[in-house]
Amino acid sequence: METWYNQNCCYRSKVVLIWVLPILTILAIIAIITGRVSTKKHCRSSKDKATNLQLTVPYCSSSSSSSPPTWDVFLSFYGKDTRGNFTSHLYFALDKAGILTFKDDHALEKGQEISFSLLNAIRNAKMFIVVLSENYAQSPWCLDELAEIIRCKRTKKQVLPVFYYVDPSDIRHQYGSFGKALDGHKQCYSIDVIEKWKSALSEIAQLSGYHLRKEAHENESDTIQEIVGNVVKQESNAVSQFENYLFGIDSAVEDIHQKLRLEADDVRVIGICGMGGIGKTTIAKAFYNSYFNKFDISSFNENVKQYPHGGSSLLPSLEQLLIDLFRKKDSKVPDIGSRIRKLKQILYSKKALIVLDDLDQSNYTELLANLGNFISAGSRIVITTRDASLLTKLKAVMLVDIYMVKTLGKVDSLELFSYHAFRKPVPPENFRELCLSFVTYAGGLPLALKVLGSSLLERNYDFWKAKLEKVQQIPENDIQKILKLSYDELDDETEKEIFLDIAFFFVGEDRDDAACVFKSCGFFPEVGIPILVEKCLLKINTNNKFEMHNLIQDMGKKLGRSTRLFLRGNAWKDLQNLEGRNNIEGLVLDLTTSTDGQMTISLFERMPNLRLLRLINARDIKGNFSNLFPKLRCIRWHSCPWTHIPSTFHPQNLVSMDMPMGRFKILWKGPVPIKQLNHLSCLYLSQCRDLKRLPEQLGDMKTLQKIDASFTAIKKLPESITHLKDLIELNLRFCKKLKKFPEQFGELKGLKKLNAGHSAIEQLPDSITQLKELLTLYLFGCKKLRKLPEQIGNMQGLRTFHASNSALEQLPDSFSCLINLERLYLSECKNLANLPNSIWQLKSLKVLHLESYSSLVQLPEHSGMVQCSQDLHAYRTSKEEVPPDSTGQLRRLQVLGLGCKKLEFVP
Repeated sequence: METWYNQNCCYRSKVVLIWVLPILTILAIIAIITGRVSTKKHCRSSKDKATNLQLTVPYCSSSSSSSPPTWDVFLSFYGKDTRGNFTSHLYFALDKAGILTFKDDHALEKGQEISFSLLNAIRNAKMFIVVLSENYAQSPWCLDELAEIIRCKRTKKQVLPVFYYVDPSDIRHQYGSFGKALDGHKQCYSIDVIEKWKSALSEIAQLSGYHLRKEAHENESDTIQEIVGNVVKQESNAVSQFENYLFGIDSAVEDIHQKLRLEADDVRVIGICGMGGIGKTTIAKAFYNSYFNKFDISSFNENVKQYPHGGSSLLPSLEQLLIDLFRKKDSKVPDIGSRIRKLKQILYSKKALIVLDDLDQSNYTELLANLGNFISAGSRIVITTRDASLLTKLKAVMLVDIYMVKTLGKVDSLELFSYHAFRKPVPPENFRELCLSFVTYAGGLPLALKVLGSSLLERNYDFWKAKLEKVQQIPENDIQKILKLSYDELDDETEKEIFLDIAFFFVGEDRDDAACVFKSCGFFPEVGIPILVEKCLLKINTNNKFEMHNLIQDMGKKLGRSTRLFLRGNAWKDLQNLEGRNNIEGLVLDLTTSTDGQMTISLFERMPNLRLLRLINARDIKGNFSNLFPKLRCIRWHSCPWTHIPSTFHPQNLVSMDMPMGRFKILWKGPVPIKQLNHLSCLYLSQCRDLKRLPEQLGDMKTLQKIDASFTAIKKLPESITHLKDLIELNLRFCKKLKKFPEQFGELKGLKKLNAGHSAIEQLPDSITQLKELLTLYLFGCKKLRKLPEQIGNMQGLRTFHASNSALEQLPDSFSCLINLERLYLSECKNLANLPNSIWQLKSLKVLHLESYSSLVQLPEHSGMVQCSQDLHAYRTSKEEVPPDSTGQLRRLQVLGLGCKKLEFVP
């Protein structure tokens, strides 16, 4: 109705009302009598509405539907500008992070007036995100929302504006499209209404938020992740990847709580057991979210079988435990024994909640035995597994209780199914019988209900009937065949190929890296990946990694097994005589337990269609690689034994080469085939500790976008690296022999992320200040870096500057020109005697860390001018006072850490 409302608002004249109102009254009476009034009569059409409102419910019961929900976020935006791009991606990211977000008209209950529902939603929201786009002010609905949001802001609720390719000053002063829109509204609205809207626009334009600029070539996904991180930080430390639209969970959580008896001062373990797809992980997450804050430390260790690199899952699982329990991202230690000793160090004295998800015979037995020996009193361990016999075995080493998960009942099943099919818990009456039939065949399994419901979203009645006929041909409770229906209904073969590739090869890997591979294969990932997500066949977590439910991944592997092989141990020898080798597109060889023979290049002959190759603990491959791998796009070979890449190995279509922890001393010996690798986009050589240099011809590889040479022995970068105009990420962390960058380093105009932390860098070239696209600069632990280029303020795209534990002695005067800087880390910078007073000009600064800054006597004057600051840490400094009349202006400050022994005065 928005378009009608805007274009025909002057029809409100008395003449029109004289004949319109009687007709509407008659129609309304008829509708009431016939009982055919629908929710759609009360809201804007999905095509034209300015602000979508969508219900996202982590879990609830049917009894809760009568009371208005409390929203974590109310999302306001102009639909025609951003519905199909930025706002959809933002909503999806918030949704994935477990944030209860009001966005779509499906959130409205049947029979409600939209204005009343909007008002309730706004007043029941904890915070607001307003996406201000060029035509936002054209919509009276948006302006009314904004006015109410600003009113709620005065009750201490946070409003987060996103200036979506618009100038905040245009909004503040109502210039450009905003002024024109308001002028147009003057024909239909009173002066008081117009002034109210102007006031709301002026106020929100003065708030700190996120500003996307056309000239900056913004990466919208990065901005979205920053927004989500901001919101999540303000919620809790609960598990972020929490499922939506869940029912029947509360009783299961309560049963587990009763069994674990948290008040008891002993160590207790419970195993949540049941078939795949029944909701074990979801119940464990719900319990964790409800009770993690009752413990000193906590960890949710999820989906260990999905670690992509094969081999033992114990090492990465231990690493994740250490990261969670120590609250540090760099808790890597070299071996299992060291990690267990470090775990003992923290678990011995702290009450812990640990969830180990998806336990099977191949993982955790040793870990659990150790945990039982040194975990402290009051701690609890929760295990999920399909294998009940495994829990019985664990009883021999510790006290284990078992909770068997039940399938959902009819009522909960119908609500869950309906939420995915209609985005509301009660289906339309004319679809009710069809819904009940689908629910019957799902057998109370949440995964089946979710996938089936999602496949029917926005489909017509005839499609539902045809789909039901297919389902009825499947034996009840055969979840794999039910899941396969969603795969079969993918419209395009490239979508199926993307799904099969991810299930086989890319679960747990970076979305962007995989997308480069898919593009090179002609698979259109920018279309296919979102479709797989919409159909609940795929998830993308907050770290931009692919995730799949185990059953869906198993289904994908089964469907693709004729073209994608996973072989372990000595099974690789079967390839020699395998029929149909020429059809193989993907191959994973895990030789961890292999005892038989030496692989030769003949193994890969007659595989002309091989695109994806992963080798795990392969000793070596002997022979001549010429004319092999014509279609190879991606190779993953960890711990490669080569000291250099054979001169005959140059797959001409290779896009991604990931060969960390190899024995490389140089990349190529003799003639360098660079031009024959002219499609390479990602080159990962992390922890190749003998690698001393990169080839000078590196600059000829024009398509390179990401290079990871961290933990290598390289002493300098080739001068030609400056020719890589498409390079966006360069990781040189822990390159302890690297002393300088090329003088023309600033030629890397597209570089967005540079990590030289813990390197031997002594000085940054002046040209680095030309990197106006650079978003993050990591120089932490650079003990030889004493100064920064004087013109560093030219790097106005910089959002994060991390130089903690470096030898910096001062910040240049131009540092205050980094107007977009949001995070500044200067902890442990013991040579940095003071901060310039001009630092207050960093008006976008949100995080400032100064821990162990021993020379700092006081904060700069006027530090309170940094009004958007949210996190200020100054532990263990020599600070004697906080400047008066400054911190009181830090209205957004959420964390103020001042562990200072000499501190005598706080204003």
